[in-house]
Amino acid sequence: MKILTLIISKKWFDAILSGEKTTETREVRPTNTKYISYRDNNTGIVYKKDSDVPEAAWDTERGVEVLINHYDAIQFWVGYETNRPGALVEVKGAELIDVCDEETKEPIIYDYNGVEYQMTEIDYRLGKIISKTNC
Repeated sequence: MKILTLIISKKWFDAILSGEKTTETREVRPTNTKYISYRDNNTGIVYKKDSDVPEAAWDTERGVEVLINHYDAIQFWVGYETNRPGALVEVKGAELIDVCDEETKEPIIYDYNGVEYQMTEIDYRLGKIISKTNC
C-alpha cells in the first residue's frame, strides 16, 4: 500500500473523522515532489521534478505530461507532537485543479527561480477510515 503522510490541524482532522470533510486539498509547488511527476513523452522516462526533464522535451510535439502520483491512503497526523492523533484514510481518487483568479477567471501565474508556473492544487477524494491512532 502506498501511503502519503500529511500534517493537518485538529479542526480538519475531526471533520474527516466525522465524514463532514471528504476532500483534502493541497497546493502543488515546484519544490514539492510528492504530489506529481513529469513524463517525457518522447522517451517515457518519468522525473520527480520538472527541472530534471531535459529542456528539449518541453518543446517537442509529444512534450511533457504531468502525472498525479498515486496513493492508496493518506496518513493524517495532527501536528508534530509525540502521541498525536492520527488516522489512515483511503484515497478514492485524485484530481489536479488549475487555480484561477475569482474575478477575472484567468489562471494565476507566479514566478519561482525565474520560471513561470501556473498555480495548481490537488484534490484527494477521501474514502473510509482504515485505522486510527491516539483518538
